[in-house]
Amino acid sequence: MSIRQIQSHQSPHQRTPDFLPIEFVIVGGAIAGLSTAIALSRVGHKVTVLEAIDTFHETPFGAGCRIPPNATKLFYRWGMEDRLRNCAIKSKGILFAHYNSGSVVGSHDWEEEILEETGGDFLVIHYTDLRRILAESAAEHGAVLRGGCQVVSIEPDLQRPYVTLASGEVVEGDVVVGADGCHMPTYHSRRIILEALGQEDKETPTGMQVFNVLIPESALTQLDDKELIIQSRQSGKLFTWFGYGYGALGFPVKEPTTGEPLFTLFVYASHTDKNIAIVHANREQLLAALEGCDLRLIQLARHAQSVVSIPMVERPFLEDWVHPRGRVIAIGEAAHSIPAGSLYTIGMAAGDGAVLGRLFSHLHRKDQIDSFLNAVHEIRAGRVERVLRAAQGNIFALSLPPGIAEARDRALRERAERGVEALGTGGEGRAGCMSERTSDEMMQAIEDIFAYDPEDAADSWWVQWGLMQERAARMVVSDAVTVQVNEDLQEESD
Repeated sequence: MSIRQIQSHQSPHQRTPDFLPIEFVIVGGAIAGLSTAIALSRVGHKVTVLEAIDTFHETPFGAGCRIPPNATKLFYRWGMEDRLRNCAIKSKGILFAHYNSGSVVGSHDWEEEILEETGGDFLVIHYTDLRRILAESAAEHGAVLRGGCQVVSIEPDLQRPYVTLASGEVVEGDVVVGADGCHMPTYHSRRIILEALGQEDKETPTGMQVFNVLIPESALTQLDDKELIIQSRQSGKLFTWFGYGYGALGFPVKEPTTGEPLFTLFVYASHTDKNIAIVHANREQLLAALEGCDLRLIQLARHAQSVVSIPMVERPFLEDWVHPRGRVIAIGEAAHSIPAGSLYTIGMAAGDGAVLGRLFSHLHRKDQIDSFLNAVHEIRAGRVERVLRAAQGNIFALSLPPGIAEARDRALRERAERGVEALGTGGEGRAGCMSERTSDEMMQAIEDIFAYDPEDAADSWWVQWGLMQERAARMVVSDAVTVQVNEDLQEESD
């Protein structure tokens, strides 16, 4: 499909005749940066993405990831549905088991009617494939993707902010979007905004880490539990092992090059090392962390072909996403750090980009730029915090294994555990029946999280506030013209 076909078929939001295209420089070519590149270029802006690594088709530390419906519906809308379906697996449910014994205590399958309410799907995919698909789409929409660009500084400015590369090259634009995250050094956009705000760049280790593991399909066939194999292959079911202070998630993905089946494990375990860098680990470290757990996890771990250790670190959200000295905005994890392995990392990153693109589709004067950047923070900052709060303790909004995200809050942890138990008993001793409370939690997850549309939120802001600002600006211009005309007439009469 050509770029023209993509734009004509996938752009429901038509530009106004006085639309003003401007230049955006995006620092960072991961999910937030590429989503933003698509959202902005598809409405007509000139976009350049600067990425430190050389290629957009291979990703260091890449493994499996989950895409929730609130993100997939955006990607579908932007023209990537066929490519995602070819590379991803549709996940239709969750199975819960005790971390130590492996005994299954509950399960849940998403009904198609429920998923239709969200407009998207739950997908599991190799991160390398997802990033490649986003990069291809961004390029098709006209974005310029530049790999091997080591950024050494970002300079805010009220007119033309700019980025300096290690080569000495200076890349400037009307807006610089910082999508360079907070995990891999050196992240510039977050650092310069924190410094400008006088906000402490505090990193607090939680004492936990997540092992991101890839396992060949052949390891599944050696398990004694044939039911797990069947459910994994046929339904893309997410397997969740939970326990106090420990947990694991498992789901199938496809190998990016060959399409061969793989199995992803996220293993949550203690971490006492003061080093908080993301590093490659080995199979022995993984097995040591799994000591005393479900034997199926140990059997799978023995076949691990890729193991990455990601320390879980708490970092404060930016108090303001926009640099006070002008036209540099942080998005994604540069603005709001989310726990490693979370379901919501991709959804929040894509949502930030979607709001940027939608707001800037209304641009027709450069003096609107600052208002639109501030609106992104206004719309998104509270949204991210509300989602993370709503997900705590709600098993249908499962971000991490029950008890991991809520480890420091006993009430929330117990709520999550009761939710799992209710799935197994129906809340009334009837297997397979969902209790009224559990059903309410499911609908809350759908309505508050998965059915949410960030582009609709941007449209609402435009109708409620953007148009009001436009009318006020036009009144000022009209009054100024009237005053000038009256002064000219007065001079002529004199």
